[in-house]
Amino acid sequence: MSTTMRCKGCGAILQTEQKDHVGYVINLDQAYCQSCFRLMHYGDSPTHFHPEDLPSLPQDSIIVMVSSILHLDLLFSYPVYRYQPDAKYIYLINQIDLLPKHTNLDHLLDNITQKAKRMGIPYEDIILMSAKNTLDIEHLKAYLISLHEPHVYFIGVQNSGKTTLYKAITGDTNALAMKKAGLTQDVLSKRYKTMMIYDLPGLYQEGYLHQFYPYNVYKKWLPDEEISPKIYQLNEGQSIIVEDILGLSFSGKTIYPVFYLGSEVKLHRTQDQKVKDLLKNKETEAFHFEEKTFKIPDGLYQLTFADMGFLHITGPGHVKLYYPKGMHISLSEALFND
Repeated sequence: MSTTMRCKGCGAILQTEQKDHVGYVINLDQAYCQSCFRLMHYGDSPTHFHPEDLPSLPQDSIIVMVSSILHLDLLFSYPVYRYQPDAKYIYLINQIDLLPKHTNLDHLLDNITQKAKRMGIPYEDIILMSAKNTLDIEHLKAYLISLHEPHVYFIGVQNSGKTTLYKAITGDTNALAMKKAGLTQDVLSKRYKTMMIYDLPGLYQEGYLHQFYPYNVYKKWLPDEEISPKIYQLNEGQSIIVEDILGLSFSGKTIYPVFYLGSEVKLHRTQDQKVKDLLKNKETEAFHFEEKTFKIPDGLYQLTFADMGFLHITGPGHVKLYYPKGMHISLSEALFND
């Protein structure tokens, strides 16, 4: 009788036949697939895939919809409650430790709650927390137990921190939690007291950085510590270039864009007429740049750049954006004040 062996890092079924497929190992005595092994020891992992199918979710379950603070523009955009309407849904906003300490979290929570009501989203609770905060984890454990359901599923967009939560609750030291999109390949599960905790593969989001750059490049652009907002005063005719990935030109009243990006992301001023030519030189076989103008209404708005970060800008005005064709870009009302 054969036993299915799974990678302890990503949950993939181990196999020795197809080197370029998920779960490949040289022999089945190995605990980690080759992709996870390379990720742990060499910092690269070229062959992880992007699972898209959700497993069957039982009625007597808690569905924890995990969203990074960097993914707020996608909040409530995956209507999983239609897939299993009888489960209990919790929306967990993770990585609040990335926000500046002065951020008014009560105001943020109120705005998120109002958005859920406008969209008719069913939920038991909305939680703001950090998976790295021990006290937050202990509160989450106690809260989940109080709901008296036998199954808890963590679902969310790739790189939202699901596996970090799973590891912190279950004590699983083998599962890998890194800034690698598509790292979890199959369901990871482990018991915690009266509950089975399940970490599901991340929902694939088209247009994120992993679509354009390899892991060893984009990982440095994903913040993992408190963000210090970068505030610019731009004179007429000035633009901002972000890491030779994005070019932003502004028009309207006096412009003070506030960028929320990782500490390793480089920004520099240039002249409006130079932006297109500078970025044209950075095109590759993988992508070409396109241009789009966003109209900023009166008030505080957020322009999100894939999973890299976002900026806050006060309208009315316009932002002309140059970015890799197909990159996920969105404009929404800001959910918190600067």
